[in-house]
Amino acid sequence: MMKVLVLSLSFFAVTGWSQDTVQELTLKQYLQHIKENHPVALVASNQVEMAEVFIRQSKGSFDPVLLGGIDQKVFNGTTYYSTLSTGLKIPTRLGIDFKAMGDWNRGTYLNPQSRTPENGLTYLGVEVQLGRGMFTDERRTQIKRAQVALNQSYVEQLLTLNELLYEAGQVFIQWQEQTAQYELALEGLKYTEIRFEQLLSNTALGDRPYIDTVEASAQLFLRKMEVEQRQLQLQNAVIAVENYLWEKGRIPLQLDSMLIPEKLVVNEPSAALPDSAGTHPAIRYYDWKLSDLDFERKLKVEQLKPQLSVNYNLLTPAPDFISTNYTWSNYKWGAAFYMPILLRKERNSLSLTRTKIENTRLEQQLKQRELRTKQLQIRNEWNTSVTQARMAQTIANRYRQLANAERSLFINGESSLFLVNAREISYLNAQSKWIETLSKTNKSQLSELYVTGKLGMSY
Repeated sequence: MMKVLVLSLSFFAVTGWSQDTVQELTLKQYLQHIKENHPVALVASNQVEMAEVFIRQSKGSFDPVLLGGIDQKVFNGTTYYSTLSTGLKIPTRLGIDFKAMGDWNRGTYLNPQSRTPENGLTYLGVEVQLGRGMFTDERRTQIKRAQVALNQSYVEQLLTLNELLYEAGQVFIQWQEQTAQYELALEGLKYTEIRFEQLLSNTALGDRPYIDTVEASAQLFLRKMEVEQRQLQLQNAVIAVENYLWEKGRIPLQLDSMLIPEKLVVNEPSAALPDSAGTHPAIRYYDWKLSDLDFERKLKVEQLKPQLSVNYNLLTPAPDFISTNYTWSNYKWGAAFYMPILLRKERNSLSLTRTKIENTRLEQQLKQRELRTKQLQIRNEWNTSVTQARMAQTIANRYRQLANAERSLFINGESSLFLVNAREISYLNAQSKWIETLSKTNKSQLSELYVTGKLGMSY
């Protein structure tokens, strides 16, 4: 059975908060909890750890290697040959491989060039690539590309968090808006209930006609329906918020009934428009992708060179392996050369990589333009929302004054039920519009953080 915990306990246990007290949950607390506990965020973190493991795995290409092999042939009691070779090979990132080897060969029909002294033959050697692989090779390139992959994983983590927190922030603001709308509906219901009770009393005394109670009753039912509708929308908003709440990515959480969102306020934009052309994670991802392709290009340029490997080994009898008796007169060396004549495979492979680099640069420029355009659009929407919020607040305040005045006149018998209801409906509609504009300013702020790529870095 799925275990469900109460989120409020994890947020407020350290403050001595009582569950009998209503407590506000801020957007910052909400997003911070998601960043640390949501499965998607944890998967993104694991991707970074996997990239770090891949770096260590790539470095394993330069781990020292133990070598060994034996080959024997015995027939009719005669040892035709017996060859034994063991040693240690140490690759380096300079493209030079060092090795320490020992050979013990004997036999009646052993190839003369394989003969060794009675106690064997040891040698210290080095192998160097003088052509292809001198400046870079697949092993060294793999380590560099693994480091780029790690940096890409960091950027991908920021992009994932940016997307996740934006979606979660949207539903949180919707929760704030529906909470305010529900409270407004309750306010309208309260006025209608008070007036209905007053009308019943006045009708019983003969001060008001009975038809007024019919109209007030109808208005009361309408307000109750509005409250029910707002309550439904609030419940759905809470469910949407809880969808993002987890404990360590394993246990789904529920909001405590005494936990409410912080009040909506007008969020105004800064004077200067943030410049995220070079800092947005998506742009940085393209930078690292270009770095990766550049390492690939350098490797393929290296493939155009001929292969020329040279090895040189100093020889000494086996017991003197760790002595200083090595002389330049006892040695063996070799060289190997390889060069395709037409190089069609190598040249076309390099051409494909160069095309990938050009396409990536074009995509990066396009992405920069798209992000800048979205940022300008969001800033325009934000400025407009702030202006509308101020106007809506003014309108709502004036309709509130009119509604209060009309209620006073009605109590004194100087107004009609129709006018009171009309004034209240105008006030409630204006107040609802103000709440919507407040929500828009908050969503615009969230959208700007999202489009600049700073949302994942802000919490």
